[in-house]
Amino acid sequence: MESPLVTKRSFRVFVTKHHGGLTSAVLLRRFRMLFDGPPPAAMAADLETALARLAPQAAYLVEEDEADRYLWTEELELRRIEVDIHPGRPDPRGYVIAKATVPLRLGYAAAKLDDAPLYRILVPRFDWSFVAEDLASVPEAVRSLVFTALIGDATTSLYDLRREPLESIIDWSPIEAAEKASSKQPNEPDPAPTLEAVGEDWVAVARANRLPATVGTDATFDQLARTLDGERLPNLLLVGPRGAGKTALVRRIARAFLDHSRGKRAAAHGHRRLWATSADRIVAGMVYLGMWQQRCLMIVRELEGGSDVLYVDRIADIMAPMSDGASIADLLSPAVIGNQLTLYAECDESELVRARQRNPALIEAMRIVRVPEAVPAQVVALLEPYGQRLDPPVKLTGDAARRLVELLAAFRRDTAFPGKAIAFVDYCSLQKRTDLTLTELTPAFAAWSGLPVDLLAPERALDTAAIAVELQRGVIGQDHACAVAGRVIARLKAGLDDPQRPVGALLFAGPTGVGKTELAKQLARYLFGDAERLVRIDMSEITTPGAIARMITPSPSGTSLADRIRRQPLSVVLFDEIEKADDAAFDLLLGVLGEGRLTDTFGRLVDFRMSLIVMTTNLGAADPRPAGFSSDPGSAPDPSSAIKNFFRPELLGRLDAIVPFKPLPPLALEAIVDLELAKLRERPGLIARNVRLRVTPKARSRLAELGHDPKLGARPLRRTIEDLIVAPLAERMARDPAWRDVTVQIAVSGEPGDIVV
Repeated sequence: MESPLVTKRSFRVFVTKHHGGLTSAVLLRRFRMLFDGPPPAAMAADLETALARLAPQAAYLVEEDEADRYLWTEELELRRIEVDIHPGRPDPRGYVIAKATVPLRLGYAAAKLDDAPLYRILVPRFDWSFVAEDLASVPEAVRSLVFTALIGDATTSLYDLRREPLESIIDWSPIEAAEKASSKQPNEPDPAPTLEAVGEDWVAVARANRLPATVGTDATFDQLARTLDGERLPNLLLVGPRGAGKTALVRRIARAFLDHSRGKRAAAHGHRRLWATSADRIVAGMVYLGMWQQRCLMIVRELEGGSDVLYVDRIADIMAPMSDGASIADLLSPAVIGNQLTLYAECDESELVRARQRNPALIEAMRIVRVPEAVPAQVVALLEPYGQRLDPPVKLTGDAARRLVELLAAFRRDTAFPGKAIAFVDYCSLQKRTDLTLTELTPAFAAWSGLPVDLLAPERALDTAAIAVELQRGVIGQDHACAVAGRVIARLKAGLDDPQRPVGALLFAGPTGVGKTELAKQLARYLFGDAERLVRIDMSEITTPGAIARMITPSPSGTSLADRIRRQPLSVVLFDEIEKADDAAFDLLLGVLGEGRLTDTFGRLVDFRMSLIVMTTNLGAADPRPAGFSSDPGSAPDPSSAIKNFFRPELLGRLDAIVPFKPLPPLALEAIVDLELAKLRERPGLIARNVRLRVTPKARSRLAELGHDPKLGARPLRRTIEDLIVAPLAERMARDPAWRDVTVQIAVSGEPGDIVV
């Protein structure tokens, strides 16, 4: 079916909704010319913002008389094809084309030409364009082109192409494009459409009073201020810990550029711009082959020889290799080294070492500026002026500010001052906590961090026994294990833990189904008030180098170990069934346990010093009696010999304790039945209908018996309760919607093994 013609010329935009919520918008052109760069594109959280960022690029096309290839009268119809691609893999005998295939579903656009019985075909994901006589032959032609272009490509690249679920083509006539083409004043800076798409001019943001404020004085900025007047600005690499104020220093520089643009120096150097971007923004939406490289070259072209500055945030990110082995830094380096482009970037000391190894010439071309962590007196002094600038303002008394510094130093070692103090004050403003005294500070800090008030307040007593009692509420029959875990937390409260190692490193050893994982969950609940603060890694899946790489590689979904700990370092990290992991995984653990640090694949440090590390193992649990169940709880097998024979001495030496777990006695299993039934009573369906459960002692004992397995311990208990109690209740509720306000008795029937409602 032919689409209706559109007489008014307008742009066509290829819109893609990406995983993670971002939306990209790319202008479609009729055909490519030799040496063409990528078409104008932009990305944002929503389509409206993406189009707003695309408008200056459309204006640039109009101004340069290059818009004809981008303006359409025909209607473009988006169609789809499926292509099965054989990926490739490196091999000592040569690059191997795999037998397996990766299915791709791609869109192509078709438009009937106005002046001929022909069809123009576009493949937006590859920036391809050709003309066809008949639409029926197009799918096979596109399929052949895509297959030829991608066969033997890396599997990761192919899966990147699979990830774009929603695509569309819209008709777009930006008013701004026509206006901007004729509104440029003689003293305005040159247009920078690519930089507009991937970055933000912090000088313009400061001019609009939208740049976050900086407070206090900065000796480092005072030293740099003299260099900001020169015709040629130096390349700067700001080196310091996370939170020390590196980004705030760049914001001060942006404000200095704004001040210069208002004074006499504007005539000499023009209106300087400071383009803030990142590696993610530079490559965002670049799904065409070679497109991100072209974008980098366009960025260099727009900055070359001018007075603008490119700020790329973390230098480790732009040095990270892409799927073809090249990096953003590789394309920017020649212009930076040749003094054609001014670059600002950040890193910490360890990232600086790796950056020198990866690209020594680039680092040599940059001026190293150390940004030290603020001392406590400086932090206390800036909290009041910073808090007063917020809306609503936040005011801390002197005692509260000093206590805040103490708590942050003890419990947020992953971030430096003043950043972590600023983050807490921002949180208080959002929560409308406007006035904080010494008494009010600790509860506010507890709500922000998730840590219990008893652990934070120095005036409150908290000994090992009290902690163990809390843990025993959720872990039945493992009093010794709870006491050992309690000692680790008590050590943290006393401030006697090693600040350069994790909060604790415990190895839970024992048979399956006795509460090892449950104790890890209870630790997360006790320390942070939420079992979701447990980061669980199933080490039986970490058996290949690729699986290990996924643990430490930042992912778009943000679910890797590196992502989760960087986002929330105050966590309990559970390495489950540690003995099943690949040997290389133990090398990774040595750094985590020894120094509380892990380096991800981008060379960035992940800080585990505020994490509690828990590992579980079944080594040494073999016993002729049923695993996880015993009438003699004191007769548990000793796992220490098997553990010492299996694990490396250097790993065992980094542990705080090896915690043996005993098989569960029958009374303990009945107590676990009570815990599971208590959870069942809290389910919304029962509460909404006011359905109460009453369990007879015999039914309780029978559930404990049926919920035990010789090999799995108490693990089947939850499924037993679901089958024998939840399923009949659900059936009754579904059959009788009016059934409510009742007490249900759970009792053993006359038939052995049956439980009736």
